[in-house]
Amino acid sequence: MVLALGIVPGPARAAGGDDMADRIAAAQAAPASSETRPPARRIGPAAPANGPAHLVVGYRAGTSATAMAGHLRATGVSVRADASLASLGAQAVTVPAADLAEVTAALRADPRVAYVEADAVVQATALTPNDPLYPQQTELPQITVPDAWSTTTGSAVTVAVIDTGVSPVGDLAGAVVPGWDFVNNDADPSDDQGHGTAVASLIAGRGNDGVGMAGVCWSCKVLAVKTLDATGSGLASASAAGIVFAADKGVKIINVSLGGYTATQVEKDAVAYAQSKGALVIASAGNDLVADKLYPAAFDGVLAVGGTDEDSEPYIFCWLWCEGTNYGPDWVDVAAPWCSIAANLPGYSTPETDDDYDVFCGTSGSAPLVSGVTALLKSKSPGATSAALTQALTSTARPTQTTGFTQFGEIRAAAALSRVDASAPKITGVAPGPNARFRGTVTVTATGVSDTGSGVAYAALYAGGKLVGRDTTAPYAVKYNSGKSNGPVAFQWRVVDRAGNSAVFNRTLIADNKAPTVKITSGPKNGAKVKGTVTVKVSAGDTAGINRVELLINGKVVAKDVSAAYAFKIKVSKFPKTMKIQIRAVDKVGNTAVTTVRTWKR
Repeated sequence: MVLALGIVPGPARAAGGDDMADRIAAAQAAPASSETRPPARRIGPAAPANGPAHLVVGYRAGTSATAMAGHLRATGVSVRADASLASLGAQAVTVPAADLAEVTAALRADPRVAYVEADAVVQATALTPNDPLYPQQTELPQITVPDAWSTTTGSAVTVAVIDTGVSPVGDLAGAVVPGWDFVNNDADPSDDQGHGTAVASLIAGRGNDGVGMAGVCWSCKVLAVKTLDATGSGLASASAAGIVFAADKGVKIINVSLGGYTATQVEKDAVAYAQSKGALVIASAGNDLVADKLYPAAFDGVLAVGGTDEDSEPYIFCWLWCEGTNYGPDWVDVAAPWCSIAANLPGYSTPETDDDYDVFCGTSGSAPLVSGVTALLKSKSPGATSAALTQALTSTARPTQTTGFTQFGEIRAAAALSRVDASAPKITGVAPGPNARFRGTVTVTATGVSDTGSGVAYAALYAGGKLVGRDTTAPYAVKYNSGKSNGPVAFQWRVVDRAGNSAVFNRTLIADNKAPTVKITSGPKNGAKVKGTVTVKVSAGDTAGINRVELLINGKVVAKDVSAAYAFKIKVSKFPKTMKIQIRAVDKVGNTAVTTVRTWKR
């Protein structure tokens, strides 16, 4: 059985001496919180009410930097000396808020002063939506989503939500693509629990529309796939069916905010099936504060997501009990904030919230934040493979100070957006050259291999469409054994980078394992008695060409001829009284043929 939020009762907490275990132990040992429940939401810090004021004072032409500084000191303000500003005839100053009006008036009254202006606050060009709940969504700036919005707020990328269903309420209006209900076996995957709708809103809640909250990918679509019932539980077989359904629909990003501690074959096969269709499965790591693996998150190739607090460290909260993110760098890949503001299914309000939005905490919320960011990446780079998306997310993640948590750290949306590698590696040639002949085993080498993005992962050699072997280091070379075959062999090198992009180079070589022809056309017969100097004439031929013809007497090569017509003059007195004569032909690739033995006596 699998549950939403990963709340299947977990095994006993893992013990250990790593930093993650130390943090858990410290949280357990801390005095009991006065809170009667975990904090409901995280609000950004308010600006100080009485902080100092910052001004820029500009002077008329001809006023030296020394004169500017002297005048400002005499006025009683704090000067931030800046040679660059002095070149502009200006200086930056700090004034106590209570004295702002008086100081400003005094400065403006001086004939040397050209202007006095507030030192305006500037920020990175992050897009700030006008949704009224956005100021409470501190989880989004934490993972640099607003900076990513300056590049893209999404496109019609579809993300499948395998969950309790999705209802198109509030910010999800117009975002939901109806899929299938595997609980009731019908085409109405409406949400009767609320979990799936909250998950979907974090991915694709419409932003900058003046109402509610902002999801990560404002223009994305959500494919609603219901596999959990009204209690938030369901069967692994239903989740597996939902994953397959989404993959068959062509969805390339599949969010699975559910899990169990039993690795079922059916879910494993479903994940592998989705991966074979080019989909990336993103799953929550669970909320039991244990290192035990939760599935499907822990299956190979799934991007497993843990939860972080407002300090970008593993989320741990202890009250009457302890809760927090599951962990383990051997299976948890990345992390995202534990708590978010999400859409609330009407009728599921709490005393602290209304019927429209609620605080949504747990790795069930962390995973869709990663899915939403992945959808932004896919929007900017539609051709990016699942491997490219994964590589962009993991290579730009910010490692946590706490070790023993994830393999890569907390995601950073803006950096990932600029790191998507959708360009293929290069391969410029293959050795041997085209239509080169070979016999037996040949070493085939890929030449001119490079990749300026994520780097080459491996090069694979295929012959006749079948894998021969791989090489992971340059020079990329693989041996091919042709056995006794003859004729053209279609080779292909496939070079794959770490982002899953590939390039190919085709080359045809000729397998030549056929022996040449050779015969003695003139010379003493077998059993002949010979004396003086004897001449033996030979004919030899091969489609690859003859390299040489050799004369063997008593098994030893005593003469060679490399030009047709081939002939040998033998002074018999130099050899034993009994001579066993053979002629051997060697073709251009090394195949050989030998005549039958002729025995001579002198």
